[in-house]
Amino acid sequence: MNKFRLEPLAFIKWIVMSIVGVLMLQTFSIQVLNQKTYQSKTKDMVVRSRNVYAERGQIMDRNGVVLADNLRDTANKVLDYSRIFLQGKLASQIVGKLDFNGHGNMGIERVFDSRLTGVEGFRVSVQDVRHREIYSRSENVAEAEPGKNLVLTIDKNMQEIVEKSLKDGVIEFSAKSASAVVVDPYTGEILAMASYPTFDPNSKTQGIGRMSKNEIVAMAYEPGSTFKVITAAAALESGAVDTNRVFPNEGKCWKWNSRTNPICDTHEYGDMNMSEAMVQSSNIVFAKIASEVGAQKLYQTASHFGFGMKTSDSFYGEESGALKDPHSLAENSGSDLKTMGFGHAVMVTPIQMVMAYAAIANGGKLMEPLIVKEWRDANGNLVEKREPVEVRRVVSEQTAAKIRSMLNRVVNSGTAKRVASKKLTDVVFGGKTGTAEKYNQETGKYDRDHQVASFIGLAPVEDSRYVCLVLVDDPQSKHVGGLTAGPIFRRIMEGIYYHPSLSPVSHNLAQVSPNSPCDIDFMGMTMAAAEKIAADKGCAISFDGEGDRVISQRSDMMDSVGTVLTLGVTVATKMPNLKGLSLKDALEVMGSIRMNVEYEGKGRVASQTPRADEAIRKGMTCKLTLKERG
Repeated sequence: MNKFRLEPLAFIKWIVMSIVGVLMLQTFSIQVLNQKTYQSKTKDMVVRSRNVYAERGQIMDRNGVVLADNLRDTANKVLDYSRIFLQGKLASQIVGKLDFNGHGNMGIERVFDSRLTGVEGFRVSVQDVRHREIYSRSENVAEAEPGKNLVLTIDKNMQEIVEKSLKDGVIEFSAKSASAVVVDPYTGEILAMASYPTFDPNSKTQGIGRMSKNEIVAMAYEPGSTFKVITAAAALESGAVDTNRVFPNEGKCWKWNSRTNPICDTHEYGDMNMSEAMVQSSNIVFAKIASEVGAQKLYQTASHFGFGMKTSDSFYGEESGALKDPHSLAENSGSDLKTMGFGHAVMVTPIQMVMAYAAIANGGKLMEPLIVKEWRDANGNLVEKREPVEVRRVVSEQTAAKIRSMLNRVVNSGTAKRVASKKLTDVVFGGKTGTAEKYNQETGKYDRDHQVASFIGLAPVEDSRYVCLVLVDDPQSKHVGGLTAGPIFRRIMEGIYYHPSLSPVSHNLAQVSPNSPCDIDFMGMTMAAAEKIAADKGCAISFDGEGDRVISQRSDMMDSVGTVLTLGVTVATKMPNLKGLSLKDALEVMGSIRMNVEYEGKGRVASQTPRADEAIRKGMTCKLTLKERG
């Protein structure tokens, strides 16, 4: 029997033909039967779609100094974007920071997140087998639209001065914290605003907590005696009490009701009118003034000044404070009404207080606080400019002028005498101190061991350029506002007026009315020359100090002696030798030299720059190193 035998060559042919057949069937399936399916898979292998990052808008100070920008990180061959805060801790509580998803979670970054973020684009990317983009075949279907650039009203240089002054103050007075804000009273622009301690927004590990809180807008507190200005405004506007009415002496404490705690002053002052009561900060007299004004009028005045409501939509975490209604104030024989007259039984925020004082400074108009100056596009073109907003007139110009005169006397001869600056003899300050004991919710009483000390100042008191509030939380070494917040205010103003790019006019501010007989620049004149010109113009002058020439001039706020000319030695051309002097004495020596002074350490001057007898040039900074003797 013959067996079937398959030749080897035939077997190989059979295998090859089978493979070819399978391939043909597979090709037919791919190209004909399942063409669309495999085309889609092929496209997915070589084409990718992705969002195109939209640059987040920059945040800048009023002069274009960049505070927040974008950092492009190309590490690990992956393009990554992150936010970088170029000034570090400076203004961090204003600017805020981003969360892990790149969205603002505090400060300006959060309030204006949508405008800063921009709109992402869309890109179709064609890639090769190694997943590398083929740029000639890829394209952006929709271009990314960058976020808008935000220009703030703050000034970096002024912000630095404020933050350093707050840090020094917290250390000096062993306080929990300190806050300050400087505003332009005529526009409402915030020029600087800070709290200390603060935080570094670039840090990935620093716990922030209270340090991230902008306490100028987010802290509600009882203002104490700084609120007496509001009580005075209510009295003058309503006609309930004028500045000449004398209130009889009640001693150091006034037991006005047998069922309530007495109202006490620091000292027994005797009979006083409203002006003297403001100078001495008498709680008793202002409790009486509040009673004369009445609950309805005092509530209306405080409400018109903006208390009990937020001041702006531009602040993250802003509090409203708490203002009791007229019925509540009138209860308990008007106990809350009387205590509200000197700043208790009312909760305010620092931003509310500084804007109220700004209204007194500008002649009676409450302005909305501005932190946003303008918006610009990615090319720097102006998109939107924020204009000053007048909320309402709160007092007449006459009432505002009377209160400014009182505030000037507070600094000249009252509770804020430590505020007057020996370095700025030509800038006449006005302001009011405040010291409020904290209310203990557990005991239901005020705690004498824990206070909030404050000072709100006008610089100068007439035609004010700046209104500045300083608040010190729980100072330990000294408690009252005149000895804690007041000196910090003075340092801030000295720093501003002695800064080469901030000083309004290099300490030559003549506080006179336009076209008045005393509209004369006496600076540098000899005493004889000043007397002759003043006599020719009919200007009443007086002299203060000793020296051969006029080194500063100011107008007396009480109009008793006209223009006061301070005499001193001719401005130095060489650097004095400060070694061995205390800081106070060194600053007093430098008071006649127009030079910004910086210092570090404690004790007496151990070294100085520029060196003694070195020629003084414009723009120089005096740097002092202090060391304690040991």
